[in-house]
Amino acid sequence: MIFESMSQAIASMQMLQRFYSVIRIKDTGSAEILYDSDNSDMTHKNPVSFTGQYNAALTISKNDHSIILTTTIPVSIGGRSCYLELIQRAVNDNEVNQSTSIKQKNIIHHMRKLAITDSLTNLYNRRYIYEQLPIDLAWAFQNDNPVSVIYADIDYFKEINDKYGHIVGDYMLKEVADVLHQQVQKKDGWAARYGGDEFLICLPSINKTTAARIANRIRKAVEVKQFIIDSNLLKMTCSFGVQTIYKRNGVNTVDKVIELVDCKLYQAKNKGRNRVVV
Repeated sequence: MIFESMSQAIASMQMLQRFYSVIRIKDTGSAEILYDSDNSDMTHKNPVSFTGQYNAALTISKNDHSIILTTTIPVSIGGRSCYLELIQRAVNDNEVNQSTSIKQKNIIHHMRKLAITDSLTNLYNRRYIYEQLPIDLAWAFQNDNPVSVIYADIDYFKEINDKYGHIVGDYMLKEVADVLHQQVQKKDGWAARYGGDEFLICLPSINKTTAARIANRIRKAVEVKQFIIDSNLLKMTCSFGVQTIYKRNGVNTVDKVIELVDCKLYQAKNKGRNRVVV
């Protein structure tokens, strides 16, 4: 898993707090503790380890009072090699036997969620795009249905970042993500942050007309947002490219889809921004 900063990593760990007694983040090289949700002494004796999914290692060990289950998972935080320690106390062997399977399932579920979620916007991330879009294309084509893809970015985002700083830029990214959460219904499809200020919306079985309507709905919802930054009124707009793909088009890779829809986005930019090109 990759996090842009320590604060994002810690924020992402919050969803795991109710499952574990202690959550730690350590530096891989020095074993320095960078984050500890609990400073309790948890000395391990006679550890037994198992390697599992996501290169995770499960260690079962004992101290004087209880059995301890520790899951270790490698992560990258701001380019720094680290690892998570997810620690759960178990008072007896029966609890270990009953809980180990459940814990492992919870680990897999939550690690999977973290692996495919953008930590800043809480949208899906680029990895999810490359995993899910080919599946949606194959399923739709098998049923002779189209897949519509919307590609969007924030107009003049670099200028906004340069003038007001990355904190304002991040805030605007989260505001756009909130709009996407509200406007893209689960029954229609899903939204992801492709990278930087670029977003991708996948709409399986949605035709061109409906996709254009959804894109315009998102565009208008973004357009009405206003921000006061350093006593200045700041507005935000986005440009959108829409591409509807059918089986007969022979398109079945993410890179080709991005290439096609990026051309539409480029046209929207050239035509004055804050518009949808289909």
